Amino acid sequence: MKEKFDECLKLILNNEPIILPTDTVYGLVCRYDSKIAVEKIYKLKGRDRKKPLILLGYDWKALKKFAGAYCNTPLQSTTLRKMIKKEWPGAFTIILPASKKVPKFLNKGFKTIGLRVPDNKFLLSLLKKCPGQVLASTSANLSGQSPKFPQKEILKKISLFIKAKKGELSLKPSQIIEFNKKRITVIR
Repeated sequence: MKEKFDECLKLILNNEPIILPTDTVYGLVCRYDSKIAVEKIYKLKGRDRKKPLILLGYDWKALKKFAGAYCNTPLQSTTLRKMIKKEWPGAFTIILPASKKVPKFLNKGFKTIGLRVPDNKFLLSLLKKCPGQVLASTSANLSGQSPKFPQKEILKKISLFIKAKKGELSLKPSQIIEFNKKRITVIR
């Protein structure tokens, strides 16, 4: 597995997206700070630029710099901290106002950013070695197709696909909660 890890890291550092298991479905991941890599993900998926990517991080410490004014009230601040402590790592994505640290090319036109710490040992180990301990991510499927498994068309165009171990994927999307100035909303 060490050689797969090294290959993953090398490809990511060279701006190549890869497909690997998360704790939910297969993820198509790349450097968050590389316009070239992010554009490759959109092209591979045939994804509309109006659909954002999320950031996967090693922990909250790695992700919090991407969150803008997310603590507008003591209630939101306390609720956010409790949710992060309870749900991460895990199948839980939070959407927060984006800070100026989110690269402009990442989610063009969006003022928010989705953040998640996955519960997958291999992926967490990889995140720990990536720039900023963060990767841009989306499900590894063609747009409009089932996100449960990557389609052959996308697998043919990718440099590396790490197969999940039995039972490693829940095959269910993460829960999504949005925090904004006025309220906390369950998206999914």
